Amino acid sequence: MATVVSLPTCITNPLARADSAISVEKPENYGSIEESKEHKKDILAGGKVVELGRDLTLFHTVSLAVGQIIGSGIFISPNVIIKNTGSMGISMIIWTLGGLLSLCGALCFGELGALYPKSGGECQYIRITYGRMAAFVNLWVLMIVYAMGTAVIALTFATYFLSLFIEDSYPQFELMKKIVAAVAVVLVIGICIYGTKLGVWIQNGFTIMKVLALIFLVVLGIVYLSKGHTENITSGFAGSNLDVGDWSGALLSSLWAYNGWTCINIIASEVKEPKKNLPRALTITGLSVTVTYVIVNLAYHALLSTDELIKSQSIAVFAGEKFFSEYGPGAVIFARYFFAISVALSTFGALLATVLSGSRVPYAGATESMMPEFFGLVSKRNKTPVTSLLFMGVSSFVCIWPSNIGSLIEYVGFLSWTFWGLCFLAVLILRYRLPDAERPFKVPLFIPVIAILTSLYLIIGPCYANPVSSGIWILVTLVAVPVYYGYVDTDKSCDRWMKKLTRKLTQYLEAGVSV
Repeated sequence: MATVVSLPTCITNPLARADSAISVEKPENYGSIEESKEHKKDILAGGKVVELGRDLTLFHTVSLAVGQIIGSGIFISPNVIIKNTGSMGISMIIWTLGGLLSLCGALCFGELGALYPKSGGECQYIRITYGRMAAFVNLWVLMIVYAMGTAVIALTFATYFLSLFIEDSYPQFELMKKIVAAVAVVLVIGICIYGTKLGVWIQNGFTIMKVLALIFLVVLGIVYLSKGHTENITSGFAGSNLDVGDWSGALLSSLWAYNGWTCINIIASEVKEPKKNLPRALTITGLSVTVTYVIVNLAYHALLSTDELIKSQSIAVFAGEKFFSEYGPGAVIFARYFFAISVALSTFGALLATVLSGSRVPYAGATESMMPEFFGLVSKRNKTPVTSLLFMGVSSFVCIWPSNIGSLIEYVGFLSWTFWGLCFLAVLILRYRLPDAERPFKVPLFIPVIAILTSLYLIIGPCYANPVSSGIWILVTLVAVPVYYGYVDTDKSCDRWMKKLTRKLTQYLEAGVSV
């Protein structure tokens, strides 16, 4: 889940021509180190750095957060989790634990957001705590995470879309799924280039289908149990997998479904009475989503056996078909089309939201002089970051082909929780550095400690279970360090020729692209 980020107030770059359909935009002194130093002084002096209108009530805050969190994860993660845990009992523990740990993480981000209410989220917290290079590495990883997250959602959309026409046991199902996912990414990129408002409107329109599908699933589970079909849900811990390394993979998949709580800190400075409403909103959101996910998964386990959950890729469709199989072929067809269309539209809307927000990552990097300037190209006609969107499409396209949904979710979780762990640690570091700073919202000390320990487990667990793949992603992350010193550090000679290359590419795009 991802929050749609609006473009910041900018000035036109001198490279842009007046008659060009594309321009390069860069804000003045955006995200400079000097700004963070001044911010530290302002906090210590009790001053207010940013004053936004506090228009969001408790209801608005909870609604926004819940809408961001509940997405494609609840339709794909159960399959991955049951494969790693082997039983209903451990699976339900993982879902409950994932919700509570996500709540701890959200509360930590709530304190950071209230202390430093600036756009940029985790990248800003890492920058003011650990420095500019660490922020660049985080930016580097965010681009990878968004590309893989987009691929996961696109593959989920393709899975349910194809279930309208063929069974997932079809020999060429995997190949067809990747083709459909790639086409979906291309379509979404086109929509987002055409205009942000169109993408947001489509996303919001599809949300209702997601809600209806979840409610319908729970009702089916309750009715199924009332008829005496309790054999699946009473299996308990039979067949449990006791490998702790596999549990970390299951927990990462659970946390993927809960992902989206970071949007809370983005709106922290706009919440009315934040000292009271922010912790309430975070608690209500975390608990309500956790309860929802636990109930939906109980419905899954009531309708399907462990083996059926493991084998099925389109879990919601399969569950609906099994329930309605008692009512004849017509009812089975209805179940297939209802759940397949509902989830497909829901995930397509989530795909739009992810691309819209993910494309702002390289754009933000360009405005902060951390990425090539051509990522800052913005269509004057549609006000969309054209080159960043194209980059998002290409990188997501690459992630679709060699990977499957389960491995992509694990990689996203591994990389995300690495830097979220640094943010949780930043809560403690900033309390030491800025002991007198006014904190509108302050979490108990044990919460960041739990969040940090969770991050360590989610980093060490995959390294233990899959040392080769984890090592590869650690190396990919570390590549950002020489890139930073070679390109971002303006004292290096590499930066001079990279600027020349960037200028040439920018001029080429301005001359050859008309959007």
